[in-house]
Amino acid sequence: MTDTIRSLAGDFPPQTPETWAGLAEKALRGADFDATLGRSTIDGIKRGPAFFSRPDGAHAVDATPRDLHLPWGMRQTLVETTPEAANMAALDDLMGGTSELELRLDPTGEFGLKANEIELLDSALKGVDLTLAPIHLDSLGGQGHHAHLLLTLFARRRIDGEQVSGGLGLHPVERAARQGIALDDQCFPKAAALTELAQAAFPNLKIFRCNAAHMFEAGASESQELAIMAASAATYMRLIMETGLDANAAAKAIEAHLAADTDIHLTIAKLRAARRIFARIAESFGATGEARRLSLHVTTAGRMLSARDAWTNLIRNACAGFAAAAGGADAITVRPMTEAIGRPTGFARRVARNLHILLAEESHLGKVTDPAAGSYLHETLADSLAQSAWSLFQEIERRGGLVDAFASGWLQGEIDKSREASLARIADGKAPILGVTQYKDPDPRPVETDGDWPDLNAPEGALSATRFAARFEDEMEAAQ
Repeated sequence: MTDTIRSLAGDFPPQTPETWAGLAEKALRGADFDATLGRSTIDGIKRGPAFFSRPDGAHAVDATPRDLHLPWGMRQTLVETTPEAANMAALDDLMGGTSELELRLDPTGEFGLKANEIELLDSALKGVDLTLAPIHLDSLGGQGHHAHLLLTLFARRRIDGEQVSGGLGLHPVERAARQGIALDDQCFPKAAALTELAQAAFPNLKIFRCNAAHMFEAGASESQELAIMAASAATYMRLIMETGLDANAAAKAIEAHLAADTDIHLTIAKLRAARRIFARIAESFGATGEARRLSLHVTTAGRMLSARDAWTNLIRNACAGFAAAAGGADAITVRPMTEAIGRPTGFARRVARNLHILLAEESHLGKVTDPAAGSYLHETLADSLAQSAWSLFQEIERRGGLVDAFASGWLQGEIDKSREASLARIADGKAPILGVTQYKDPDPRPVETDGDWPDLNAPEGALSATRFAARFEDEMEAAQ
């Protein structure tokens, strides 16, 4: 028997990038090689046309084998404004296959559940087994108050703290930047007090969320999103450890929130890079072993959704969901296809959660721990993204950390540059949008919603971030 399975290729000399490029230039018949075949991300990172090796250390960090029955947390967001409607949606989602719930809480009751009292939160979660269905909070205001309510609800129902998972979703720095407000002087002390309380009673609960996805929605590039996640992780690691917890406990109390869009390969590389970055940060604080592993929640991007033809969003969500799963997300949220135009109906929510089931049970994505491992494309892109994001993270730290970088307005300015560059690519046709700038349906079939959002541009709004597709649609309509 032969010692190699590549005996047929044994008589052929190994090929080099130069050899391939020479053949490509010959086929191009004089056309410029880079202009014709070269591609780069909005950050200027080269992404092809071909890769012939993998950089050292570009593999994912501490990838954990998946549960074949539930390969990732199928987390869906409740946006209903009343406890009764939220409860009905929660039970419907859980019966339909969702395994985790995220409550969008709004003290005003405009963009999410108004649950400023324990009775209202209890009513919204009536009939939900909180030990089986992890609850995560996405509070648009009053994060500390809502976190206290959830902890109180656990105590009221006499739940064993060891059986509670889910998360409080605290992200005070990102929330302040998202809404254009200054951080309260008492914000960090309150967060520290919540950390001590939660860790004492509910050690498996995630406390802080590195919410870089909101910055991506506002126009941040992939490198910027990763750098903000890194700066957020460093900020919250310091805060948690100031309460007396060690680095391992601090790292385990953090969850990162990133976005996935239709660029499947770039999204996979971004998620792989996120794990490398977090592991490096956790190690620098003294975390070891499993604690270095990032807990990663990925949401299909809102900025990619079309308001003109919501049916095309099914394709966008399928691509983004596939990328999130292949990239190793621990929990995935699929946005309803109607989110760009209004509140989701039961049908829109059902389609969103069914996409999880299609990816897990029909595409079998959960049967492979890291399907992109060994791919020169993904590993090279992941390495380049990690390097680029780390450089920006260091610049943020030099400017005083995430709080000062946002307070000065510098980081918002950098994000604005990326947003305008992305919009320019759309306008120039370099980044086509299905159903908007390419293969446009002249008479799209309408889709039903459960009412309009109050104001897409409101600072407290769940959809306050710039949506590229929708903005470009508005400009096209104005031009006509």
